[in-house]
Amino acid sequence: MSLLNRLFGGNRLYQALAHAYDAALIDRNMRYRPDRFARCGEHVQIDPRVYISHPSRVVIGDWTTIQSQTAMHSIGGVHIGAYVGIGYRVMILSFEHRYRNAKTIPFDDGIFLQPVLVRDFAWVGWGSMLMPGVEIGEGAIVSMGSVVTKNVPPLAIVIGNPATVVGYRSHEHFEQCKTEGRVNPHRILEVYGRFEELIPLMTRRRHARELREMGLIDQGS
Repeated sequence: MSLLNRLFGGNRLYQALAHAYDAALIDRNMRYRPDRFARCGEHVQIDPRVYISHPSRVVIGDWTTIQSQTAMHSIGGVHIGAYVGIGYRVMILSFEHRYRNAKTIPFDDGIFLQPVLVRDFAWVGWGSMLMPGVEIGEGAIVSMGSVVTKNVPPLAIVIGNPATVVGYRSHEHFEQCKTEGRVNPHRILEVYGRFEELIPLMTRRRHARELREMGLIDQGS
């Protein structure tokens, strides 16, 4: 038995410690100081385990939040506005390989840089993918799991693969909130301290028994 194994009480403990050390190194290397970016605004929050390939080609506006396990391949540039929410495990690609008439197959050393733009107040849901060259308009919502292959208009709500427009936010309400400064940085617990839990009326009527069993509504409801 090796000295390390004798010191740490066996192979399993040694492997666990080695894994924890590797995880700590990854976590340290995936934290980004503001000075590493082309520009990083104030009050930006980048959660642990966010991967950004070329932070020097990334612009992030004030009060933007990027959640854990997001991967941003930013060699082609990524420009993110203010009060943007990038959800858990989002993938952003900003380049394409040259494969038509390339020197080799399936592609060669050439890449086409195609910046991705995410405008102010946009919200990109969990597990979504933004393909090279797309623009997410101001106040747009990309629903979770969507694959965005073309530009999303301002205030549009898109979902699916490929993502398609299923509705729009109210322009009047959106502009009124902006004018009155009623905005939040996608950090509900930080701003409000708790979630306000709401159950739609139709859900209450359709699944009342199950809601009671889960403790989501009172027995007498």
